[in-house]
Amino acid sequence: MVYKKQQMVGSTQVGADAKLSTMGLFGVVETAITEGMGALKIDGLTVRRLYNAFWVFTKNRIEILGGLYWGEIFYVESFISDISSAKLVVDTAIKNMQGEPVAYSSCEMCALDVTTGRIRRTSTVGVNENFVVEPSQRKIEFAKIDDTDLPIVETVTVRSTNIDFSQHCNNVEYLRFIFNTYTVEEILKRPIREIEVCYVNQSYEGDTLTVHKQSCERHDILSVKKDGNTVIKCAIIF
Repeated sequence: MVYKKQQMVGSTQVGADAKLSTMGLFGVVETAITEGMGALKIDGLTVRRLYNAFWVFTKNRIEILGGLYWGEIFYVESFISDISSAKLVVDTAIKNMQGEPVAYSSCEMCALDVTTGRIRRTSTVGVNENFVVEPSQRKIEFAKIDDTDLPIVETVTVRSTNIDFSQHCNNVEYLRFIFNTYTVEEILKRPIREIEVCYVNQSYEGDTLTVHKQSCERHDILSVKKDGNTVIKCAIIF
């Protein structure tokens, strides 16, 4: 099943250039994934209620192929592109009104047991043999991100507004911590072409996190850590 919707770029989704921001883009992707999973009755609330489990994103790589301005209409297509015993991969294509690709995401996720925190088999959380796997529209490969010895550039505290219904810091909120290490001028001068986030651990309200960053000419490597342990790793290609 391909979940499709039409929407408009809202004022809260744009950056300093009045275009859909990278953080706004991650929000669009997350919403499309969760709504598509809701149509399949395996969304986070349903999985928690029926199976005592919850979904976590483990990897998300987005290619940015164009831009969308505030008020512009666009189309979203989200679908499962791979199913294994332990994970789902959901692809999300974002297209302008002419049907041209603006961005493409490949997102890997797994289900965790609420009580034990252990990975659950997808077959135990409502994913069955009737689910249709659609072919990817673009070939996206996840990279190995090395966040060893990155210097600390900022310290942040997880606040109540960063928390989602799984009672941990929402995956998009980590992007806020990361992008706050850049100035507006830097963001405008170096448009992002690709970004990959690897989610390693969870963090919770009140946790103190350190943001680490190493900048290169055409790419940056960043990580967010708690007590010296990696929570997420991120690679940004300009």
